[in-house]
Amino acid sequence: MGLLLRAEPEGPKFMEAYPQLKIILRKAWWLQFTQKFRGHNKEVTKTFPRSFNGVEVEVGDLKFSVTEASIAATTEFPQEGEW
Repeated sequence: MGLLLRAEPEGPKFMEAYPQLKIILRKAWWLQFTQKFRGHNKEVTKTFPRSFNGVEVEVGDLKFSVTEASIAATTEFPQEGEW
């Protein structure tokens, strides 16, 4: 049996392929957040969770702490309560 080649749409093309997803994300107030990832670097995206130790992340020469405050500032989600 040969190798399986799987190609899926990614980034904005994913939402173009599944327009109902865009509607769902907009209703849940997540659309604006997901659009921030346009133009992301795949290798950095993979490195982030691999290097995260629960407190800080190291990506290349960059090392930084990940806190509730930094997540709230980056995502623009409130730091307290449910959203």
